[in-house]
Amino acid sequence: MLRALVVAIVLTLLVVQPASARDADWKLTATVDYTSTASVTDYQCYPDPEQVAATPVSATVTRTVSLRTVKATVVQMYEAPNGVPATIRIGPAYKANISETRSAGLDSSGRPVGCNGPAPAKSCPTKTLRSGAYINPLGGVHAWKGFVFEAEQEPFVPGCGLSPAEDKLPNPLELELKTSPAALTGNRPKLVFHKSRTFKASKSEESLRSTATAKWTYTVTLTHR
Repeated sequence: MLRALVVAIVLTLLVVQPASARDADWKLTATVDYTSTASVTDYQCYPDPEQVAATPVSATVTRTVSLRTVKATVVQMYEAPNGVPATIRIGPAYKANISETRSAGLDSSGRPVGCNGPAPAKSCPTKTLRSGAYINPLGGVHAWKGFVFEAEQEPFVPGCGLSPAEDKLPNPLELELKTSPAALTGNRPKLVFHKSRTFKASKSEESLRSTATAKWTYTVTLTHR
């Protein structure tokens, strides 16, 4: 009887004992390369102010975006006993150089230059800035499935628009990196998230028709600390 009582007490303690937190510290670096090419046609253009009937005007433009880590950070991947995930920066603030280059051909609204009369030649210089990054859990309570890496800032290229179809392509500076909680809180020496993908998109609105293709390659490396 006493032995049965002791066993029952032990089993009860095992059941009610709270789960322990899990965590691991990782040094994080990232690289991103993105290129896109888009074609835009506006079928309601009047390139000659004296013409009566509208004529189509087309333009083809390119865009390149790159991100390079200049200062890695250290992030603690943490899962609380109640299943709540967290990403906690415990090292220096992350810093990266981000650059963007666009070719001329579209105005700031995404319409072909010259659609409504002659337009002066325009250059689109490469814009570069240094940005931090947001690093947040992907998924919620008991549904943790990775983390999101997102640049805090993006270069601004004034007067050099993007095609409407580009809106349907992914943001090259926002990455969803999927893996298991066990991997993120484990003791592997390194986790590497590498992907190279291609995309196609098209969009029609009012008199505009546009298509775009893109190639997006990224590598995010977590090195165990």
